[in-house]
Amino acid sequence: MALKGLTKAAQESKSTDKKIEDFISGSTKRVKNLECSQQVYRRFTFSLTEEVSREIDDLLIDSRVAKANRSIILKAALHQLQKLSKEDLQQAVLSEVK
Repeated sequence: MALKGLTKAAQESKSTDKKIEDFISGSTKRVKNLECSQQVYRRFTFSLTEEVSREIDDLLIDSRVAKANRSIILKAALHQLQKLSKEDLQQAVLSEVK
């Protein structure tokens, strides 16, 4: 009776090994199909007050997007500013200058 149990475990092990191999080979194919990004990213440095830096961090947390980072928050803000009319943009900038 003990030998029958060993045979069944060996068959299940082979089945599991086959599933693992299929998963690994499938992921290798998917990775090969990924395209490399053609975008070139450059680092820029600019100064922020502690308050503005905290506000960016707060927006990052409030966004609840796992892949977001500080750069994404700034890009989102930039996109929203680009949607403003020239007059509204001027008013928004003037309110920050004063």
